Amino acid sequence: MKRLNLTPLALTLLLATVACGKVQEKASEKVAEAAIESAMKQQGAKDAHVDLSTGGVKTTVTDKDGKQQTLELNTAQITEADLGLPFYPGTKPAEGAANRMTNDQGVAMTLNLVTKDALDKVVAFYDPQIKKAAAGKQLVESSGPTEHMWMVAPDNGKEYGGFTVQAQRSGDSTEIQIMATHAKK
Repeated sequence: MKRLNLTPLALTLLLATVACGKVQEKASEKVAEAAIESAMKQQGAKDAHVDLSTGGVKTTVTDKDGKQQTLELNTAQITEADLGLPFYPGTKPAEGAANRMTNDQGVAMTLNLVTKDALDKVVAFYDPQIKKAAAGKQLVESSGPTEHMWMVAPDNGKEYGGFTVQAQRSGDSTEIQIMATHAKK
C-alpha cells in the first residue's frame, strides 16, 4: 500500500483550495444580502439588515416612521410557550419550516410539525386544547376526509391574539401547521 505524504506546501495548497470555496460562498452570500437590503431601502425602509448565514433569512427593517420589524424565515426558534399551544407528542419543528415576524404591535409565527400518527389521533389531541384556548373567542372548525382545521380569532376585533391549526394527512404522515399571533405585552 502506498503512503501519501503531504508536504507543508501541498497541505497549504489543499487547505487554500478548500477555503477558497468557502470564501467565495461567503462573498456570494454578502452580495445577496446587500442586494436585498438595497431593494428594501428603495421600497422605503430607513434601515435594513439581512442575514443569510443561518440557512434562512433574518432581516430587521426600520421604516421611514422609525418603526422596526424583524422577520425570520425558515430558521426561527419557536417554542410551545411562544405559540400558546403544545407540539403534538413526539414531533419537533420541521427543518426550515419555522417563521416569525415581530413588530411594534406583536408577533406572528408559523410552524410545521410532522407525525406518522393518523389524522384522527392528531384531532383527538388538539381538539380539547384548542376549544379550551378558544374560550371567549370566535372559533371556526372545519374537517374533511384528509384534513381538519381550527381557526380562533379574538372576539374583540383585534388583529393579534388568534391562531389557526391545520392538520392534513399526506401519504403516510400527518402534517400539522400552526399559525399564531400575539399582541405585544
